[in-house]
Order: sequence, then structure tokens, then C-alpha cells
Amino acid sequence: MRRGLLHGALLLALLPLLGACASSGDSGNPNGEDEWATEDEAWDDDDWGAYDDWDQGTWDPLEGFNRRVHAFNEVADRYAIRPVAVAYRDTVPSGVRRPISNFLNNLREPFHAGNQLLQGRASAGTRSVTRFAINSTIGVLGLFDVAGATGLERERSDLGLTLGHWGAPEGPYLVLPLLGPSTARDSSGLAAQYFSREYHSPTHWADIPSPERYTVPIIAGIDTRVALLSLDELMAETGTDSYIFMRESYLQNRRERLGEDDWGDWDDDDWKNGDWDDEDWDEEEDW
Repeated sequence: MRRGLLHGALLLALLPLLGACASSGDSGNPNGEDEWATEDEAWDDDDWGAYDDWDQGTWDPLEGFNRRVHAFNEVADRYAIRPVAVAYRDTVPSGVRRPISNFLNNLREPFHAGNQLLQGRASAGTRSVTRFAINSTIGVLGLFDVAGATGLERERSDLGLTLGHWGAPEGPYLVLPLLGPSTARDSSGLAAQYFSREYHSPTHWADIPSPERYTVPIIAGIDTRVALLSLDELMAETGTDSYIFMRESYLQNRRERLGEDDWGDWDDDDWKNGDWDDEDWDEEEDW
């Protein structure tokens, strides 16, 4: 019964994806690529406060639906998710939280390795497999990141990136209930990840009972929210529309990971005509 409910909830969350894919062929920008303003304008405090330029070139045909889901997510975060994350951070010592986080990250290593191999990145996939083997044994089921201490750094990947690597279009931006920012491509990858969990999830390999098995993603979600608490103050300081902030941050991050970001198109004149200086870069390092 519980599994049926989870399947139904996921399918309901992905219903907008079907309509998005059907309408993508009628758009002038099927890949949703960012087109940044070409004018070399100086940035000032008002620019940082409003981020108006962010909203001008982003293809977002589902914005009406997305904003409603975003509003729901904000209410859920304000009254449920964030308070739990804050309580977890304040009551559980960091010396306990870190091993838990390491354990959760180790459970994801087979999934990262599989996607890296699907992308043809054999060396990265081998490193992830090695990390999983070392941390699961010497690292006591992943509680200690022994592999990281030896120089084998974690490299995350997912099915959305795998689809993008092989040329699948990004599709429209999509906000999922509780899960937050995504795209049509990434949502398809997320659905495939869920339905293939028995093949890549160690909790399914170990045949752990369902109640305990589904406790793991809940704890992982809380752990992720704790890691993002520092961004709350940043978002509040910018004074920008939180929807635009999250949309642009998410899309830029995903495109950079696929090598599709537009920063490579900037030349020296663009930087010389702006107001960027060393202090600006120092502030950016704090992000």
C-alpha cells in the first residue's frame, strides 16, 4: 500500500511534465537556453537587489504553474522542513551529523558510478566504485570518508546529466512539489531513478524492510536542508524574487556541469567595461 501511494504521488508530481513536453515543440526556444543581455552595463546595488536582467532571457512557459508550486514549497519549508532542519542542526552535534552525512553520501556512490559509466567516463566511474568499496569497508559502512582523505574526491552525477550528456534537450523549467527546482529532462531522470532504485540503491540490495528503507531519503532530505541553511540569509540579503533566484541558480548550475554555460562567450572587453574588481571576487568566494 505504501509503495502504491508513493508511485501515485510521483506520477501526480510529473503530470505537468507531460504537458510541458507536448508544448515544447511550439516554442521558439525548445532547449530553454539562457540568452544574457549583450549590453555592457555596470552593475550597481539596484541590479543586485532586483535581478531584473535574469528574467528577460529565460524561457519559462510554465511560470504560472511553477510559481504556485514554488509558493506551496515555501510554505512547507517555512512551517515544517526548515524548523526540523534547524532543530537537527542545533540538537545533534556536528561530530554525529558528519558521519551520518558520510553514510548517506556513500549510499549514492553506486548511482554516481553508474551514470558516469553511462556517460562514457570510465575513469570517473572507476573512482566512484573505488570510493564505495573503500568507505564501505575501511570506512565502516561509509561513516568515515577514508577515500576522500586519500585524495579520491566525490564526484556527483545523475540521470538528468546523463541524458544531457547524450544530447537530450533541457526542456522547460519545472518546479516539483517538495523536491523543488528541476527541468523536463531532470524530472525524467528523477522518475527513472525512482523506478530503477532496486538496481542502484544499496538499501534495496540489503533487502531492508520498507519502513526503514524509506527513512533513509527522509534523513537525507533533512541533511541536505541543513547544508542549505546558509543560503537563506544570502537570498534574504539580495531582496530578489525567490522564484527567480532559485530558477536562475539552478539552471546555471546544471548548464555549467554540462559545459553549456554562457560564461565562455565573455571576452576581456566585457570584463573591462564592468565594475568587477578584486573585492567583488572576494565576496563571490563566500557563496
